[in-house]
Amino acid sequence: MLFLASLCCFSACTSDAVYQAQKTIPAEGWHYKNDIVFEEFIPDSLSLYDIFVDIRNTTDYTYSNFFLFLEIDLPDGRSLRDTLELILADRRGQWTGRGFGYIRTNRFLYRQDVRFPAEGSYRFTLRQGMRDDLLTGISDVGISIQKK
Repeated sequence: MLFLASLCCFSACTSDAVYQAQKTIPAEGWHYKNDIVFEEFIPDSLSLYDIFVDIRNTTDYTYSNFFLFLEIDLPDGRSLRDTLELILADRRGQWTGRGFGYIRTNRFLYRQDVRFPAEGSYRFTLRQGMRDDLLTGISDVGISIQKK
């Protein structure tokens, strides 16, 4: 039941999604050496897109922020790398995002008005950037691409 409700939270935000995928983090945690990879074929290099990072965390998550390394491999062999700081709780310790019980879902805008330089397969690699070798409290991560 909780899984179905969580899935509805993710899918409710994506009516214009060209691509949306998420992966569940193992219950024991996300080891810093374990990359999460998404790959998508982008057929249109003329349109504008918004790219989002979706994070689902539990209220057992120890921190208020979450550092994430994002690498995008382009069809021509080039790579783009970014470090993102995602705020999961405000200064008072109140969780951001939507949800109920011990699960919270956040969607963070990564890039707005992106024009993909070429038609082809794009690979998105996510790596947790916290100082914990095994990070607990992050239950799912995802990428969403919406056409403008």
